[in-house]
Amino acid sequence: MTSTLSILGTTIRQDAKGRFCLNDCHKAAGAAKKDGPSYWLATTDAQKLASRLDSETTGKSVVTNEGRNGGTYVAKELVYAYAMWINVDFHLTVIRAFDALVTQGLHSVKPLTREQKIAEAFVLLHEDHEKAKEQIAVLTPKAEGFDRFANSIGRTNLREVGKALDIGSKRGIELLRETKWIFRAQNGKWHAYADKIDAGYVEVKYATYTNTVGEEISTQQVFVTPKGMARLSTRLQQH
Repeated sequence: MTSTLSILGTTIRQDAKGRFCLNDCHKAAGAAKKDGPSYWLATTDAQKLASRLDSETTGKSVVTNEGRNGGTYVAKELVYAYAMWINVDFHLTVIRAFDALVTQGLHSVKPLTREQKIAEAFVLLHEDHEKAKEQIAVLTPKAEGFDRFANSIGRTNLREVGKALDIGSKRGIELLRETKWIFRAQNGKWHAYADKIDAGYVEVKYATYTNTVGEEISTQQVFVTPKGMARLSTRLQQH
């Protein structure tokens, strides 16, 4: 990295291999004894992470240098892990510092002021509110269409389905055929698929009458139920 990483006003030194000084990170976090780098590096999680990083490269993820400008230098991933071990707030600060360094070229990242935090929260709340309004606007007509048919009384014969859906009588029958709710038999009569009957979308009613020559004739008629009309209405709005 060509820029200098700075966390909460503390410059984080780097060695020739690009590793970051964990002692400087400790200083930026407040230099509490309990948060010392040696304590964290002794944990099982830190050792496992360092071992995994070492297995992926020929370099060392943790190096300790002696002398006046010495210290423990670690890979970037270990800086993240160390910051998370200290606390959530410092972890977030470190993430923002690296993000600023890499994507924005900034030399320091200061913590947000109280006013900035409130403004940020307000913007997020406003965005969520607008998204909710958009979702309601999309769902409302669908819900209204569903309720209108689901709460209707009686069944709808095939010729009236398209009219009720405002797509025309012919298109209504085509829709029922395309979605495999009904099919035309060889005698020209419409029949319903068994699975749609079982689902409660359509019903078949039988009637018997006597023709002009005294013969008793039995016939059937397919109707779409209120539940079926509601399903068709929802389908049309989705497409």
